[in-house]
Amino acid sequence: MPGRWVWRRRIFIRLGRPVGLRRSPSLRGLGAAAAGVCLLAAALHGATPADYRREVGVYIWGKLAAGLPAALADAQRLGATGSVRIAIGPSWDPSGKADAAPLDVKIQRADYRAVLTAFPVVMLTAYDAASGERYKSGALAPAQLAAVRDEFRRFSLELAKTPGRKIVSNWEFENDCAPAQWSACRDYYQARLDGILEGRRQAKAAGEPGEVLTAFEFTIVPGFAGRPSGLVEVAPKLKGLDFLSYSCWWSIGADASAAKVTQDFAYVVGLLRDYAAAHGLPRRLIIGEFGEYWDMHPRDDRMKALAAASMDAGAEYLFDWVLYDQPGQKDEHGRDASHFGKYTLQRTLTPQGREFEAWFR
Repeated sequence: MPGRWVWRRRIFIRLGRPVGLRRSPSLRGLGAAAAGVCLLAAALHGATPADYRREVGVYIWGKLAAGLPAALADAQRLGATGSVRIAIGPSWDPSGKADAAPLDVKIQRADYRAVLTAFPVVMLTAYDAASGERYKSGALAPAQLAAVRDEFRRFSLELAKTPGRKIVSNWEFENDCAPAQWSACRDYYQARLDGILEGRRQAKAAGEPGEVLTAFEFTIVPGFAGRPSGLVEVAPKLKGLDFLSYSCWWSIGADASAAKVTQDFAYVVGLLRDYAAAHGLPRRLIIGEFGEYWDMHPRDDRMKALAAASMDAGAEYLFDWVLYDQPGQKDEHGRDASHFGKYTLQRTLTPQGREFEAWFR
């Protein structure tokens, strides 16, 4: 896929001792916070199937086995019936065909409407037709920003016509925008937010039943040496956020035990929520993406530890990457990056899918 949604897996690192992470008061692994993290980890109550059904969903993106209706059926067959995440925009389409229609038009299609009605909570990775991704290369003109605002206004209003909670998000800010363009990207992101807020005001006045909320997704936590954080540099300058969404690949240690994953995510979720409170940001947190290669880790103990620790520390929703294996996907080192799926493209459960299915039963 072109542009922002070309998927690149990172080298997983361990939060306690990551490559390039400063030992500073803002983030020093377990460091000075070790006692608190251990106490929190010891107090984890253990998530129940009802907790997983309510808070954990799967991400629908990329190559689909047989289109979106089949994908919905497969997500529900897993038992992940409480929430789902899906992309919408001109760069990818679940039909496999090009559709660059504006967001408010595209969301009215029967396949997308089925998503909105099938799940109480739908998180949408949404990008508009109006900007044409021009914010990536320079500041948008006032007329262009106005067009972005209006498209997201119409989109928000359309979403609110369906009962349930809809969370409109970006995709991984630091990967969507190069740091040199963050000023232009901030203006674009604010235009998106302004449009969503105006649309939901209009929806409320019209008595529409749906709830439309906003999220800002990032990948880099505060204090990561050599990697600027959108959470630090951009998010505090945005107005109208309801959630923060952490795409947490950098915090998953490739060789970490389940106990270590529990410690790491009990710590990092608390860190992010405390940072948010100190900087005027919402403390409501989503783990926007988590996952691991099933051919390397066929058992679920590490990811179940991640989910349980994150929920206990206050994360409201978590979205597992991804519904189907993606044959042909490569990471940034040219290695096979296809084995994240709960299903193969033949709609048979992968080893990870069989483990994941048990969370909801």
